Amino acid sequence: IAKSSVLAFTRPFFNEGLLSRRAVLESSYAQLLYVLSAADQDRIERMREHIAHMCEGWDVEQIKSIVDETLQEVVTPLVYAEAKDLIADHRARGHDVIIVSASGEEVVTPIAQALGASHSVGSRMRIVDGRYAGELEFYCFGEAKAVAIRELSDRYGYDLAQSYAYSDSATR
Repeated sequence: IAKSSVLAFTRPFFNEGLLSRRAVLESSYAQLLYVLSAADQDRIERMREHIAHMCEGWDVEQIKSIVDETLQEVVTPLVYAEAKDLIADHRARGHDVIIVSASGEEVVTPIAQALGASHSVGSRMRIVDGRYAGELEFYCFGEAKAVAIRELSDRYGYDLAQSYAYSDSATR
């Protein structure tokens, strides 16, 4: 999508009282810095920690509900036309489509389903008693994306040498 999924869902999360005005401004500023500057490992780590901390204590089911209720309104306008075309072409040729993203699986899974993807992998927050604990169990970024793809390949029998991969980010 043509925007960070974290930023895409800022308004619905704010409207539901999960984010303060200050948190919205801090997140927007952090995202702007991320986009305008080199995405070095230190910046990525700080962004990851900021997002994990920001979500600490949020109710998992509430987040899933907000995403489900606002997905079409928030995400549909942000999906690259080229991505829709590529997905449609691969599906027409009988290919499985898999979406692998650093965004949280609560956002990645419904977006992938809406786009007709066969499987998806996203980052996973640690959950305690139905709430986010403020830390990640799995950060689907960089080499971890490659690991996730190899695991899917092993599980479903994909030949990676015969597969296609696309990215909308320099960070892959």
